[in-house]
Amino acid sequence: MKLTTEQIEYVSNYIKSFDIKWYELQVELTDHMVNSMEEIWEKDPELTFHQVKQFAENEFGRNGFKALQEERRIILYKEFNRNQWKMMRNYLKFPKIIMSVLSVVFVYRISFYFDDVLFFNKILFGILAVFQAITVVNRLLNRKINGKRFLALETVFSVSIGAIYFTYWGIFLAKSYIENLRENHLLFLPFYCLWVFLVVLNITAIHLQKTTILKVKKQYQLL
Repeated sequence: MKLTTEQIEYVSNYIKSFDIKWYELQVELTDHMVNSMEEIWEKDPELTFHQVKQFAENEFGRNGFKALQEERRIILYKEFNRNQWKMMRNYLKFPKIIMSVLSVVFVYRISFYFDDVLFFNKILFGILAVFQAITVVNRLLNRKINGKRFLALETVFSVSIGAIYFTYWGIFLAKSYIENLRENHLLFLPFYCLWVFLVVLNITAIHLQKTTILKVKKQYQLL
């Protein structure tokens, strides 16, 4: 027995009442529960709508909706982390590692054109800050799409914040390191290696953000 449009809407609102605020989970859980209810009702047409709803809900178990939401969040977080570090590893493999090494050499050579190498290093810090600003702006602009919140977007933004956190500590450690070196350019090489690593980390975070936003918009026809 098929549920009516009004009954499906009732199920959707019921699921939202459990504080399921992520749109894709609302859709998925509603579809799952509706399908389950229709199967139960097909087997026993004498049941009332609310009895069928209760039987279907029992299949999720106690606090099943919230538990599924947390389970999905953990899965997505691991997936996005894995994807980001996979992209990072590509920059440490041939042929991209050549580009990474050349970037370190390029930054190192540019430092010789500055009378005050510490000022040059502050410029590098500023570039990292720009990448972090882009990450934050992306989050603010896409926290909701057409008024809807998505767990996938929230999770990828959390992963991106991890990149910002890593960058902050990288800058903190590098600052303590370079202040003791002054004009010895050769000893700045480890810092420039770290800087290139942090740039790649932030670039991959931004790329992951953009691809996830596009995927969500395309999947739910929000383009």
